Amino acid sequence: MAEIAAISPSERDAVYRRNYRLFMVDFVVFTVGMGLLGPSTVIPDFVRGLTDSEIIIGLSGQLFDICWLLPQLLVARRLLTVAHKKWWFVIPNIPVRLLVLVLSGVIVLVGGEHKTTILAAFLIFYALAGLGDGLVGVPWLDLMGTSIDDKRRARLFGLGTAVVGVGMIGLNPVVRLILGDNGPDFPNNYALLFAIAGTLFALTVPATAFLKELPGATPHDAQPAMRDYLPELVRVLRTDGPFRAAILSRLLVGLSAMASPFYIGFATEQLGMSSSVAVSNLLLMQTLGNVAGSLLLSWLGERHLLPFIRMLLGLAVLQPVLALVASVAGPAPLYIAFIAAGGIGGSLMLSFMNWVVIYAGHERRPIYTGLLNSLSAVSLLLAPLMGGLIVEGLGYEAVFVAALGFVIVAFVVCLRSMVSPHEEAVVGG
Repeated sequence: MAEIAAISPSERDAVYRRNYRLFMVDFVVFTVGMGLLGPSTVIPDFVRGLTDSEIIIGLSGQLFDICWLLPQLLVARRLLTVAHKKWWFVIPNIPVRLLVLVLSGVIVLVGGEHKTTILAAFLIFYALAGLGDGLVGVPWLDLMGTSIDDKRRARLFGLGTAVVGVGMIGLNPVVRLILGDNGPDFPNNYALLFAIAGTLFALTVPATAFLKELPGATPHDAQPAMRDYLPELVRVLRTDGPFRAAILSRLLVGLSAMASPFYIGFATEQLGMSSSVAVSNLLLMQTLGNVAGSLLLSWLGERHLLPFIRMLLGLAVLQPVLALVASVAGPAPLYIAFIAAGGIGGSLMLSFMNWVVIYAGHERRPIYTGLLNSLSAVSLLLAPLMGGLIVEGLGYEAVFVAALGFVIVAFVVCLRSMVSPHEEAVVGG
């Protein structure tokens, strides 16, 4: 930490400003690309055109997040010995950000008559993209913690996601045109969307190379042996009650995501909406909610982070409730449900991550972020399997009820056991 003290406040603030701009470019362009992929709209609708398996359709909506989260605990262990983490983010990022662009070309080359081959190619490339992004996720969060101050970080997450929302509103007519009757035939219409998203991912690579890393925690002399590392993780979970509550709440939110890939199928199959209308309109509603939630995050996300998380969890009950209402009242409540989902999706996971970044401090940040994210993958892995089985056996309404139950329990856990990260930090940030 002596290195930080050697940097004058004015020099440190100049680095914060520079990194803020570069992180903003990376965050906005990448997130717009992810928005075009639409894990709860575009991806499930694309996969539904390739298979009628509700389990695979459910898995497709969570596949990227599952693969993104799984490797992070092992990466966190390796980074304990690393003083400078920038290049652990920048170098692997180069091939990772090109995978979706390659996928779009594979879909066109294979051709629409080979649906099983396209499905296999999609699952492989999409999983690899998520896994690769997971490898850079821990160093990215560590850079966020060391090289941007708390105030700018909250503003970046909030304003950045709001800018993403505005961009997605502008791109919504493009999505409707590509997926509509005048667009390319299936699956080339989705290949075109993937190509646009993949190009945006590739464009983020240059900005990250110019980030300036500030010193963080003092590195360990050697990687902890697995026989020591695993008991340490167990000890953290056993002794740190607020962090354990954050993980449990995040796990329960992940389980509630079992319903996410099925809202679009519910709209097209049960409510009778066409794919182009359902995907574009519901994506627009989700984006509007995303903008609203992001602006609230930029306002409340630094000084009132915990109340904001609790507010979002309370809001999260609306999507399954309004979907159940739509089953008897028609599509209108579903539009409101997607506005609520956008407000949550644009802010809740970022708020959990920001809570951990602040709470853990420099020394424990890699372990805490890796532990949170890797354990979260367990719920996201179970969610599509549970959701698909429920939909196949009991229908859409049953999966919405199950999701509602998990959200309510997550809210109770957060309300009772999480604390303000500023007041109860494990190690000062």
